[in-house]
Amino acid sequence: MYSQQLKYVLVLLLINAALCQNIKEEKSFTTAIANMERLLRTEIQLIAELENFANELQTKLSIIRSGAAMMRRENLKSKSDPEKYLSNPLNAFSLMRRMQADWISWELFMSKSVGEANIKAVQQLRENVPDAKDLSEAISAIYRLQRTYDLKASEMAAGYLHGNQYEAKLSSLDCYTIGVGLFDREMYYDAGFWLYIALESYDQNDLFTAIEFNKVKILEMYAETMLKHNRPEDALLVLDKAIDLSPRSATLLSKKIDIKAKIRVDKSPPKVYSIKEPSDYERGCRGEYDDKMPQMYCTFNTTTTPFLRIAPLKMEIVQLDPYMVIYHDVISDKEIAILKHMAIPQLKRATVYSENSSKSVVVDRRTSQFAWFYDKTNDVTIRLNERITDMTGFNLVGSEMLQVMNYGLGGHYDTHYDFFNVSADTEIIRTTGNRIATVLFYLSDVEQGGATVFPNIETSVLPRKGMAVMWYNLNNRGDGNWLTLHAACPVIVGSKWVCNKWIRERNQLFTKPCARE
Repeated sequence: MYSQQLKYVLVLLLINAALCQNIKEEKSFTTAIANMERLLRTEIQLIAELENFANELQTKLSIIRSGAAMMRRENLKSKSDPEKYLSNPLNAFSLMRRMQADWISWELFMSKSVGEANIKAVQQLRENVPDAKDLSEAISAIYRLQRTYDLKASEMAAGYLHGNQYEAKLSSLDCYTIGVGLFDREMYYDAGFWLYIALESYDQNDLFTAIEFNKVKILEMYAETMLKHNRPEDALLVLDKAIDLSPRSATLLSKKIDIKAKIRVDKSPPKVYSIKEPSDYERGCRGEYDDKMPQMYCTFNTTTTPFLRIAPLKMEIVQLDPYMVIYHDVISDKEIAILKHMAIPQLKRATVYSENSSKSVVVDRRTSQFAWFYDKTNDVTIRLNERITDMTGFNLVGSEMLQVMNYGLGGHYDTHYDFFNVSADTEIIRTTGNRIATVLFYLSDVEQGGATVFPNIETSVLPRKGMAVMWYNLNNRGDGNWLTLHAACPVIVGSKWVCNKWIRERNQLFTKPCARE
């Protein structure tokens, strides 16, 4: 018996090693809210170092001002009668000493670097901040929210998200960064909106002065966007405003000449952009399935296992094809807290199995971080697996480990199937079979967004803390059920935590429910 269990454990280790092989570890700050919390702590340290640097500068400035005032008072004594002043040997000596010695010291004091320790500390802390790829992913997340939920750039910048007003807002620099990011991806239509908002909301401040961000930069970029829209006349008007602010810029004057030449030569009309109809997936994320949701029923599950006769589970039947049920209040707050505490130190970028390369890879269509836990890691994982058996009636030996996930900024998982669309002799399913069922626990409420949607059957499940949804991935013949196409909608506001279990089919010979085709 024990040798058989050991065999399954070894198989699981090999499977998960295959899933994770050749995956380069990366920070991916935007793919988990839990991971981004570290950035707030790092920012606190950076701000402290900046304040310390400012204090050192202030101390040096105070010394210089005080010294200058003292020397000026002495110098003013000679203003009315320099000869009389210098005729006193004490005044003459003091002047000679000041000019010969003090100014050497002042020169050294002025040239001495200030805040070297603070600068070094900032340099070390910057090793823990997002890189260019992280920022690019953050831009993608904002655009994903905008596209999926049909949000207006102006409303997003003002903190109005999908019908709710928030205190958080985007600065002119934030909007400019998004606009430039979309422009670099040749998404000129959307880039133009963000750059226009950056222009309208621009307000000069000390931060913008320090980082040399000004209105000229926005105008110049906005003019480039107008050119991509094939609107050179508008581009020229925008560029003229930039030239008014920076009349000596050779770059701007040169661009003006180029635009004028384009106006004379190119007579083609402006580009026209059509509005794309939302996909079934996007409609589901926007909550447009509600009027088509099947009216099933709720009950107490008392029959799946003998234990449920004394401790039934609240079950809501959602679909019959594919079979899908929701269990309410099926995991406690204490169990959730323990799972999250276990997962946070181990979170890493989620991957997707590639049929072409036969390995797991990082892809943009899945933005979250996960941690795996063996079934017998602790009392919580043991109880959770026993509960999954009570919920499904399936034998979990040979199934995959528990996976805890946290979604980040605009975190999502685009439409996909949980079953492997590969032949039966493929390594990933040869030993333990395909994924017959999925059990997905919701470990947190999500304020907005984050629904699990099934576009082919127009069904959506909103995340509720303590709830779990279970569905069959395979039909009665053991083939993948194409109706199970599903997706995790982008999280608008909130930190979405889930825990899932993929149950394999090989050990379900005597437990799999029999049903007619």
